[in-house]
Amino acid sequence: MSFTKENNRITHALLLQPPPGDLTGPYPALPYLKSFAQQDGYKVRVLDLGIEALYFLVKENQIQDLLDRAEAMRRQLEEKRSLDPSEQHHYALLLMAMGLGLKPDLVNRALSLFKDGKKFYDYRLYKESCRFLDAFYRFLSAAHYPTIVTPSEYPTARTLQTMEKVLAHRDRTLNPYIDYYKKILFPKVADEAPSVIGLSMVFASQSVQALVLGSLLKERFPEIHVTMGGAYLSQWVMLMGEQQLSELFTCTDSVVCGEGEKPFSDLLAHIVNNLSLDDLPNLIHRNPKTGEFCRFGELSYTDITKQPPPDFSDLDLSAYLVPKPVIPYCISRGCYWGRCVFCQNRYGDYQVRRYQAVPVEKAIAEISQLAEQYDTNQFNFSNDVIDPAYLKNFSEVVIASGKKFVWNTDLRAEKAFTKDISQLLARAGLNCVAIGFESGCQRVLDAMDKGNRVETTRQVMKNLYDAGVATQAMGIFGFPGETEDDGEMTVRFLKENVDRISYYVTGLLLVLPGSRMHDNPQKYGVTSISYDGNPMMAPEPVWRSDTRMPFGAVNRLYERLSKLEDIYALNEYPYIGALSTNHSFLYFQQGPDILKRIRMEEKKRHIELHRILGMTRNHGVTKKIKSVVPRLALPFIIYRSPFPFEQIQMDPQSPANHPQLFAGDGGDYLINPINIPIRIGESERKLLQRIDSKRNLKSILAKIHGASYENLIYFLMYLIRSGLAKI
Repeated sequence: MSFTKENNRITHALLLQPPPGDLTGPYPALPYLKSFAQQDGYKVRVLDLGIEALYFLVKENQIQDLLDRAEAMRRQLEEKRSLDPSEQHHYALLLMAMGLGLKPDLVNRALSLFKDGKKFYDYRLYKESCRFLDAFYRFLSAAHYPTIVTPSEYPTARTLQTMEKVLAHRDRTLNPYIDYYKKILFPKVADEAPSVIGLSMVFASQSVQALVLGSLLKERFPEIHVTMGGAYLSQWVMLMGEQQLSELFTCTDSVVCGEGEKPFSDLLAHIVNNLSLDDLPNLIHRNPKTGEFCRFGELSYTDITKQPPPDFSDLDLSAYLVPKPVIPYCISRGCYWGRCVFCQNRYGDYQVRRYQAVPVEKAIAEISQLAEQYDTNQFNFSNDVIDPAYLKNFSEVVIASGKKFVWNTDLRAEKAFTKDISQLLARAGLNCVAIGFESGCQRVLDAMDKGNRVETTRQVMKNLYDAGVATQAMGIFGFPGETEDDGEMTVRFLKENVDRISYYVTGLLLVLPGSRMHDNPQKYGVTSISYDGNPMMAPEPVWRSDTRMPFGAVNRLYERLSKLEDIYALNEYPYIGALSTNHSFLYFQQGPDILKRIRMEEKKRHIELHRILGMTRNHGVTKKIKSVVPRLALPFIIYRSPFPFEQIQMDPQSPANHPQLFAGDGGDYLINPINIPIRIGESERKLLQRIDSKRNLKSILAKIHGASYENLIYFLMYLIRSGLAKI
């Protein structure tokens, strides 16, 4: 069959978002490509493979297959007389996997809780579900070691270093997603028979999966044109020489760089109508006659004033791990400031991507349409920044229209965000902002060409916070010329402004391709930028500066900053208490101080637990235990390991510092689905046996003879705080 624009009975293109992605909501890029191409008359389908693969992997038969594999691996390691550091790490993961195998359906229960509109906001239940999801990914890591996966991470092309090692992940023993591809995805591809398959590589964590999947698709479906795009790949491919491009093109037939709406639609038109790909915008492809690579000239950019809204209709939004869908919407593109020297998006004086915002009336109409279509009032404006004048106008029109929706966005801390304007934005539905304050030192900000004043940022955060808008503060350590005293000003800024900051995050400076620092390093104090040890030319170079703050100083700053962790409830992505997550957006509707209130409640519960167990605040043990009845909340086993688990180093990356672990010094370990195994003795075993949901703590402890009362109390504290027991 020849594919033509007029033949609507077939799918012209499949657009695939490879794992790992965001399990809490869709990414907007592919739905925008779909809506643009369908505007031109093409039938396009979007699949989010990350969320689909999760539900495939948590099926009972899949978990059992992985449990069997993990058990065989564990037995094989236990036959050894000693374990090297990598084997120790693997063995630790395998022991933890045993706990998940006690009741695998607990994982599905956890997934369901994330979608429960009531239980989701019970932080204790929520936190337990987070731990189950993390435990499941540790389990996947154990069964596919040395591949370490999390809900949002996978080994990158940069860490694997060579295409040979990347493509080794075509093997199901290394890659947990291979069975999903072959059993679920490939039959869909065969059934749809598209002309084009597009793979999106938005993040470094998707690089290996995108390359592996592209390779497998080209092998299985040689008649289909495979193309790749995405923000990360667009950066990466600009650095590639002929060798790297040749390797890349074993996994793809073309690359769409930059904003892909019109370039992808043009590519699709040429493929389905058998036309030459020469001179297409933003496209890199291989000349079929000469084998030479054909590169585009200048990047073209989408006119978002005419761009149709994203189309999420192919995605089951109820599958994502949220009680209500949070829809991403690009209300602007580019940056109206565009001068920050560390920013890899080439704006401002590079004059590549001019700042654009969707006309206010168009934006409100599209947001209203999306809200009705997907039955939600939750939106995340997926953009770099929005100018204050636009937001004022937008908010006034929203309020006048009577529309009610909740939205979140990134902002620059401008003087224009006065107390009155902040209150206006809040009335229009603004829920949360992320502000890159970068540094508490004005000299460092000026060197960055940030264009902000420290005092202005401080006041803007107060104005927004007082209006009920959550504020996320993002900082950077390590800019050339920054001293430890300068960094201390950043730490002090965060500490002194706790009353107006809802969440904070600080990271180390990266000098990335596309930034002014990368293109003119000497001007900004960068001594060298090296891609040595990076044969694939992945866009994460090593940079050096004679005026860079020593690592010891950075570590001291982080140590001082860590004291703030006692104020906020912090978690890893994609959970609440991580930067700009859908879970955080939803929780922030309870107030900009919700993370601080949660942390305060945790501390109160800890103090109450001390009182119940007769412990002082300094962890001293008295005999004033309360007469409460404990119950076991999780399944567990007591397993005799030949190796001393507590001596295992969980980081296998520094074998020179890690000794061999010898068999013979092991013991009995308490293993459950979500906690790290701990060694226990006879008295702890007896205590566990006596917890039966009937006897109170006093009677339980009274019958355990010959044991240290203090040790039993500490063990009870562990059981309750770890979630294994409840009172």
